[in-house]
Amino acid sequence: MPQRAPLALLLLAAACGGGKKAPAPPPSVPAAPPAPLRLRPGLRLSLVPNLPGVPLDDMPEATRRDVEILAHDDRFLSLRWTGTVRMETGESAKRREEWVRAGSNSRAGATPIPTVFATYETRTITGTLVFQDTSSGSFLLPGLWPEGNVTLPGATGLTLPRGALEDLKLRGEAKVPLFLEGRSLRDPASVLLRRASELAADAHVESPALLKRVPPPRRFSLEVDGRTKEFATVVAVNWFGTFEILDDPANPLVLAVMPSPASSPVLDLFAPAKVLKTLLGFRVAGVVSPPSEPPR
Repeated sequence: MPQRAPLALLLLAAACGGGKKAPAPPPSVPAAPPAPLRLRPGLRLSLVPNLPGVPLDDMPEATRRDVEILAHDDRFLSLRWTGTVRMETGESAKRREEWVRAGSNSRAGATPIPTVFATYETRTITGTLVFQDTSSGSFLLPGLWPEGNVTLPGATGLTLPRGALEDLKLRGEAKVPLFLEGRSLRDPASVLLRRASELAADAHVESPALLKRVPPPRRFSLEVDGRTKEFATVVAVNWFGTFEILDDPANPLVLAVMPSPASSPVLDLFAPAKVLKTLLGFRVAGVVSPPSEPPR
C-alpha cells in the first residue's frame, strides 16, 4: 500500500502555489502634482502694481509685495509679506525743519536761504498675517496689509470668500465687500479707500459690496517657476474697479485688481482714482513652487 505524503509537505506545496510565482503587485502611480497656483505652504507669489504699459523695473517699489504662504486649508490662511519703502532720514527731516523755521523768522528783504532738499533711505517692511476664516468675510487688498504680526478676523486674503466664485458664474453676481476695518491698515491708502467707499455708498443705488461678472472669460498670463503660463479667469466689477479671478472654485485666487471708481468732483478731491490705482491696484506677476516640489 503506497505511503501517503506527510501533511507538512502538502501544506508547503500549497503555500508555494505548486511551484507558480505569485503575481507582482501593480506599479505605484505617483501622485499628481498640485495645481500651480494652489495656495500651500512654501508657495511664493510676487505682487506688483497693476499699471499696464509700465515695465516691471519702473514700478513703484512701495507697492510691491513678495508673499510666502505659511499655512493654508479650506478656512485658514497665514502668510508673510515683505516690501520696501522710501523714507526720509531723521537727520534730513531735522535739517528741513530748521530750514523752515529759519525762513519763517527771516526779515523782509533778506537774502533767501538756500533750499534744503530731503534725503531718503530704503527700508524693508514686513508683516505676518493670519486670516482666521477665509470661507466668509471681506476681501483685504494687499496695498492695505499691515506690518507686524496681525490677526484679521472677518477678512479674506488673496482669494474670494468661499462660494463667491460659484455665485458669479451661476447668478452673475456675488456679495464681496472690501475690508476696511482695523486701525492697523496701511495709510494713506486705507484713509483714501474709506472716503471713496463712503462716497460710493452715497452715490450708488446698489450696494458697494456687490460684485458683478463681466463676460467673456479671459486668459491671464504670469510666470510659474520662471516660465510664462496662462490660466482661465472670471472677470467681475464693482464700484471700486475690475477684479480678475482664477477660475477655480477650490482656489478663487484674485490675480489682478484695477481700481477705476467713477469720477466725481468730490472723489477727485478726496480720493483721486490715479492715487487709488497706484496704491491699491495689483496683479500677480509670478509664483514660485515650494522648494520640496520639482520645478514645472
